[in-house]
Order: sequence, then C-alpha cells, then structure tokens
Amino acid sequence: QDAKPGRVTGRAFHPLPQRAMIEVSPLDDRDENLRIAAALREALLRAGYALGDASTPLRLSFDSEVRPLTGTVRAPGTPAPTGSDDAVPGDRGTSPIPDRRIQRGCDNVPRGKAPLLRYVLNATIDDRTTGKRMWQGNVRYDDAESDRTQMLMRLVPPLMTAFGQTQKGRSFALE
Repeated sequence: QDAKPGRVTGRAFHPLPQRAMIEVSPLDDRDENLRIAAALREALLRAGYALGDASTPLRLSFDSEVRPLTGTVRAPGTPAPTGSDDAVPGDRGTSPIPDRRIQRGCDNVPRGKAPLLRYVLNATIDDRTTGKRMWQGNVRYDDAESDRTQMLMRLVPPLMTAFGQTQKGRSFALE
C-alpha cells in the first residue's frame, strides 16, 4: 500500500514541439492562480520553452483547488485504518484525470488536529490552431498545510516532472 501523500499524472496526446512557445493562462484570476502562473512560467523557461501571449498557438491552461477530506493527517508510512480505502463520495471533482481512491483517516478530527485537505492542480496544453489537446496533467497532495497558496505553489515542480509526457500516477512526498 502506497503511503506517499502526493500523486502526479500526465497524458500526452500529441508530442510537444521542443522549445515551443507557450502561453500560460490560469482559468481564473484568483491571486493564488496568478502566483502559480508565475511559477509555471519560470519552470517552462528553465525547461527551455519560450513564453508567448494570446496569439501563441500553444496554451497551457490550469486551475487549482483545495478540497476538505474527512480524517486527520497521518505520519508518512502510517497505514490507513482498516476499511479506509473507500473513496469519499463526490471527491473526484471535475478533474479531467481521475484521482486514485483517497486513503481516509478516522472520521472524527481530534481537537487540536488540522483537517486533512487535498490540494490539486489540473493543467492542459491545447493547440489553438488545430483545436487539439496536446497534453493534460494533474497533481494532488493530501496534507494539512495552513498556507493554501504556498502548498499549491509547491505542486508546480512535481507537475512539471510529467509535463508533455504520459505518466500513469507516480506517487511522491514533498520534503
């Protein structure tokens, strides 16, 4: 049983041109998404891509979300209680890439314990000239981090490990 709290998935539909010019476009302009967009731009530049604007054929669009989960944070490597790998109803959200089942903790959150949250980034690259989806990726992480924006920003590097590639659910833990 995998005890790592993160999972990154990618699906390549068409190869991305090397050193392509890409526009980064959040699906909404919340402050946290604007900061994530800046982090994605920096990551693309480091990976050798050029940044474009609305006239650029390739568009990387993304959204972020934080969902509450029932349970408490377990220490890494601590197995989930018996019968706890049932999915939380409705937890799959609107992600284009389905998440794995959630490993739930106990249903009662003890006093003084932070509630468990699922932090999610969903991203796609579309070619505006052909209308084709080139790639889609998803990264999620279950934690009780109090700084929502900071935790979402920490998910950019794991998402970039699957950028432009097919990756069938690699688990990870943030340092």
